[in-house]
Amino acid sequence: MNILLVEDDPGIGRFVHRGLTAEGYGVEWERSGEGARRRLSSGAFQAAILDLGLPDMDGADLCRHLRDDGVDLPICMLTARASLDEKLVGFRCGADDYLTKPFAFEELLARLAVMVRRSDPRHADRLRIGAMHMDVRARTAQTDGVDLKLSQREFDVLLCLARQAGRPVRRDQILDSAWGADADVTENAVDVYVGYLRKRLANHSTAPSIQTVRGVGFVLHGTKA
Repeated sequence: MNILLVEDDPGIGRFVHRGLTAEGYGVEWERSGEGARRRLSSGAFQAAILDLGLPDMDGADLCRHLRDDGVDLPICMLTARASLDEKLVGFRCGADDYLTKPFAFEELLARLAVMVRRSDPRHADRLRIGAMHMDVRARTAQTDGVDLKLSQREFDVLLCLARQAGRPVRRDQILDSAWGADADVTENAVDVYVGYLRKRLANHSTAPSIQTVRGVGFVLHGTKA
């Protein structure tokens, strides 16, 4: 799992970076709000640890911008502001959890694990990828409230990509997910249905986009490329 740590304090940054790396997480460290906004919008991270007091913007404003951008990964706020009002500000801007400095690393680790497990898209009934919402039980996909009107197979292919949004998905993985492991079809069928989906998504300016990853498969991004 890749985590973006957004923290301008070098001591805390090193402490958290070193601890999470030792636990097996992939951790990248960003010190500015604008830099964090660009990087988190890329889809390369599965969680963020965000300091509320950044040098170029307030962390609450950054969190709010990220949610407006369609960034739907779990965010844990770090802050020295301990009042209830300050905590409520953090939650209202879209944070999933809130940890007051100073803190024990074990508590951060436990909160991160719970936060990520709660948001795991592999088991969710509802998915949000950018402006697109998918209801797995109802088998519907909408962008800005407009139904994409997908066939059953198109929905299954899109669902496979959406559950791993931002990460490349191999053709054989899509084939197993959408057709079944014993299906008597080739991987060319995946390309055909990805083509169908691209045409449907192209009709909506805010819909996600599907990009080809040469030699691998496809990746779903939350915004148009």
